[in-house]
Amino acid sequence: MKSNKYVHIALLICSLPIMISCNKGFLDKKPTSNLNVPTTLPDLQLLLDNTTDLQRSPVLGEQSADDYYMSFSEWNNQFLLKDANAYVWAKDIFAGSGAIADWNLPYKQVLYTNVVLQQLDNISRDASNSIAYDNIKGTALFIRAWSFFDLAQVFALPYDSNTSGSDLGIPIRLTADINAPSTRSTLQQTYDQIVSDTKQACMLISLKTAQANGNRPSKSAGYGLMSRIYLTMRDYKQAGLYADSALSLQPKLIDYNKVDSNATVPFTLNNDEIIYQSYLATANPTLYVITSQGYSIDTILYRSYVKNDLRKKIYFSLNGTYINRKRGYSGSSVISNGLATDELYLTRAECEARNNDNNKALSDLNALLSNRYKNGAFTPITGIQGTALLNTILSERRKELVLRGLRWNDIRRLNKEGYNITLTRNLNGQIYTLPPNDPRYALPIPPDVLSLSGIQQNNR
Repeated sequence: MKSNKYVHIALLICSLPIMISCNKGFLDKKPTSNLNVPTTLPDLQLLLDNTTDLQRSPVLGEQSADDYYMSFSEWNNQFLLKDANAYVWAKDIFAGSGAIADWNLPYKQVLYTNVVLQQLDNISRDASNSIAYDNIKGTALFIRAWSFFDLAQVFALPYDSNTSGSDLGIPIRLTADINAPSTRSTLQQTYDQIVSDTKQACMLISLKTAQANGNRPSKSAGYGLMSRIYLTMRDYKQAGLYADSALSLQPKLIDYNKVDSNATVPFTLNNDEIIYQSYLATANPTLYVITSQGYSIDTILYRSYVKNDLRKKIYFSLNGTYINRKRGYSGSSVISNGLATDELYLTRAECEARNNDNNKALSDLNALLSNRYKNGAFTPITGIQGTALLNTILSERRKELVLRGLRWNDIRRLNKEGYNITLTRNLNGQIYTLPPNDPRYALPIPPDVLSLSGIQQNNR
């Protein structure tokens, strides 16, 4: 009966016509009036446990980054034109097509959370239900923040405090009212809302660490998300403090010596490093990097793993002349972009290095790497500081977090720091480039959204 009840609630939300980002598109359609809106705390919790809908993130950033490449033949024969266009950073990626999951899925999640938050206003919070009430509210705010953050990484320019007050952000929908108009906030307003939602979630959620499957946010997840947000904003002091708070609750690292390097699926879903699980949207070229010839991990990146670095064999397999990425922290064929302790060790180390706290930065870096090298083969890194230390940490971040949905975010922020990373594709002799700080680092708003809502397109 629980399963049937869940289906009923999910269908309710889906019936609200969910072109949730294109408000004028559903202004002419009204949800049927005979449906029962969830009104109890158990029903609202059940709605938030719908991981199929709520734990999916845009993939266009990962598709646009430089961890992988595809052959000309594969690129030329992409089933969806948008995937071929995204790969070469075309001006018009969507070529008139609508119903883009990278936009629609996060806004569907926002609608779910806004329904929950609205319904909570109609439930009296008292001593008998306060813990459940607060956890549900905190979870809804966490998921809404996660969704807004995902959207900002793909459809808005990288954060820059000097221009964030005038740069365009994303539509910030804070109501379940489908008649409410959509307007693009500034980038500063976008991040202010993301930070506000996440901070509230941290205060409300009582679960301290990840439960099995990592499908409900915990305090450590809230702190971890705050760290990821502030790192993207290049507020390295706050990013380091929140990484520290998350790791104080959940510090475990996996000893890769205990991982089967010959396994196709080296990691389980419930591994010791997962803090919160999320997955990139399915049906995209990055999935083929896992199994197919014609798709490969960047060869320069692959060669950067030195002898006795266990990640080279645990992460990758050779497929003819191509290098495939084995299944990662999702424990399955989908790509995990969830929060994990390895990311936070590297974030904390980077922030410590930027703060000239060299000993702590080296301690965190060595703590991670000592679990990544063959037993007895790792010599702790010592005696470096300043730029050399920072670059070493960033290099290890690239190697550790390959195909984890974070490289696009990192390129965007590091180019703001002057790293001058230029992305290049070579397709049958035709060279495509994406220079640092190019306007194309904000992907275009889907055309159906523009026509139905009237919001402004990104400059391409």
